[in-house]
Amino acid sequence: MTDAIARALDRRLDALGLAPPPLDLPPRVRDDLREVFGHTIDPAALTIRRGHVPGVPHPRAFALPGLIYLGADPGVVGTTAGGGRGPRATPTLVHELVHVWQGRFLGPRYVVVALAEQGRRGRRAYDWRAVLDNAVLDRAHIEQTPRAFPVEAHAQLVSDAYALRYGFTPVTASAAPSRELQAMDEALTGLRAGRAPTLRRRAV
Repeated sequence: MTDAIARALDRRLDALGLAPPPLDLPPRVRDDLREVFGHTIDPAALTIRRGHVPGVPHPRAFALPGLIYLGADPGVVGTTAGGGRGPRATPTLVHELVHVWQGRFLGPRYVVVALAEQGRRGRRAYDWRAVLDNAVLDRAHIEQTPRAFPVEAHAQLVSDAYALRYGFTPVTASAAPSRELQAMDEALTGLRAGRAPTLRRRAV
């Protein structure tokens, strides 16, 4: 689905009075998001709505090119969250913005890929730690060609990195926290550079 089609559908819902209200991002939130995404996307140019599509049985957030519906998530929180220095974008909004980024740098096929991942793996599709674990193999496999990082896991990795950096609920530490922090730093660096993440299988 293209940006034009997604926006046309949203305008149709809005004309019928069925679209949820738009979310205007405060300047502080736009500044924070610019630190995360650089100039790869402009959140202020997107249509972001607080709510979900009427008739959809679940309130989950989702993103299409140029369009985000936040479902039950508020999108922006006040001073009691995000380290007490609000307003801040929620990690869910950042997750959906990564999908917009993916649409720009991977193409609209990311929507089909994300749906396939969710259908095949359910909530496990978001588990970027498992993705890293599966990339650690014997030394004999070090030279394998890098493969694409799953799109849902990539979005959740960036969301968790944002949550850690901006004072939301800390990411649960694992047996290899330094590896996780490195993955977060690499994901944020790649995001600002417009570079899709890949996995090169590594030796233990």
